[in-house]
Amino acid sequence: MFLDDMAKEAKNILTTVCDEQCTMSDRLLPKHCALLIAQAVNRKKKDKSTTNSKGKNAGTSMLLGGAGDDNDRPGSESYRKTREELTTMDKLHMALTELCYALNYCATINVWEYTFAPREYLHQHLETRFGRALVGMAMFNADTGDIAKPSELLASVRAYMSVLQTVENYVHIDVTRVFNNALLQQTQHADSHGDKTIASSYTQWYSEVLLRRVSAGNICYSPNQRAFVSLTADGAVPFNAEEFSDIGELRALAELVGPYGMKLLNETLTWHVASQVQELKKLVAANRDVLLALRTNFDKPDVMKTEFKKLQHVDNVLQRMTIVGVILSFRQLAQSALRDVLEDRVPFLLASIQDYHQQHQLRIGGVIGNGGVNGVSGVGIGASGINGVSATADT
Repeated sequence: MFLDDMAKEAKNILTTVCDEQCTMSDRLLPKHCALLIAQAVNRKKKDKSTTNSKGKNAGTSMLLGGAGDDNDRPGSESYRKTREELTTMDKLHMALTELCYALNYCATINVWEYTFAPREYLHQHLETRFGRALVGMAMFNADTGDIAKPSELLASVRAYMSVLQTVENYVHIDVTRVFNNALLQQTQHADSHGDKTIASSYTQWYSEVLLRRVSAGNICYSPNQRAFVSLTADGAVPFNAEEFSDIGELRALAELVGPYGMKLLNETLTWHVASQVQELKKLVAANRDVLLALRTNFDKPDVMKTEFKKLQHVDNVLQRMTIVGVILSFRQLAQSALRDVLEDRVPFLLASIQDYHQQHQLRIGGVIGNGGVNGVSGVGIGASGINGVSATADT
């Protein structure tokens, strides 16, 4: 259909503009300034070797203004050489303006007994494209275990949204509705088309990649740094655990997936804890007679020593208890990050929930868990954790 083709063309142009904007936004990330700083310091050292004032001024200006070719620095694309020369972005914006004006010219088009709304075609294509772009920018690869840092993904998403917001200047559509529908679907396990979402991708990566590396002994939890820290030499682990598990990255993750996405992560972690408890239950059952003997003869050192040698799979018990502790530590970090985000976004609503929680802890455990507040238990596993462990105990 002609209207559908026009909406697709506008969507394709917007996608190209958004990709370029995301690339420029990526160049502004702090990780790219290290090279400029190193070049500036090296240039300053070279200029110090000269005694003339011209060399000193050049070094000072180089340190303040950056290093390297000015054409490669972020922002250089905004300087125009001539008024007549049009860049690729100028041509794309002109084409986008013409298409949006055409789609916005008539609110409805009547053909016999059918009524067509051109703006709705564009709205539908933008929502679908935005949802797929979010998953694509995460760059999750289950085979290699690669994924984008949450903070970098958040910067790209904000750049993408800033471009889409300019569409409201050309055509009368509610871009906020596009954001709400697409971002809300990204907090669930699957979107309306059954595809993977940001929440499911990061939940799978943290539970199956990061935490498995921790269990293998390559990474450990640091309470002082509030992050998981790599223990092995560079290159032994394909990623730095600190760059994905510190409180700043988890806050960015909470910004992206919201309370629903963090709830999905929490439920996945709780399922892993419950599965480890189930395995521990099997080990206890296998050593039941020996454990009973140890309990009744705790005051007899010789008997205790003899019975202890009869225990089976002791290392397996310690390993599974370590896994449970790792999962609970990561869950505590994630809940803390979610609480920080909610305190910044909805402080009054969160304060009301916390006040009510102090009066009725057992009644609103699920609400509290979704709000990033520790649950009713001392270890802070929340109502979902209690239910999961209780279910394994009943089996």
